[in-house]
Amino acid sequence: MAELAAQLTPVSDIAAILDIDEDDLRLMLADKGSDVRKAYVKARAETALMLRNQEIQLAKLGSPLAVQMTGSYLRQMDNDIDY
Repeated sequence: MAELAAQLTPVSDIAAILDIDEDDLRLMLADKGSDVRKAYVKARAETALMLRNQEIQLAKLGSPLAVQMTGSYLRQMDNDIDY
């Protein structure tokens, strides 16, 4: 399941691929203490980190879209922190 989450697979597709009830999977993902949620969130976060790193490298090379995207990442970070 973590591999599918890392590949940014939608929850409905993960349920279909793993042959489990989609509602049951969504309940497991909603439970902040579940191992399923922890694995899903970690895999998704690792992929997001990889993509952000690629955007930063492209921004350093002068890509205007990458520069714009990295700016949005900074705003997300600011919104995610409790000051």
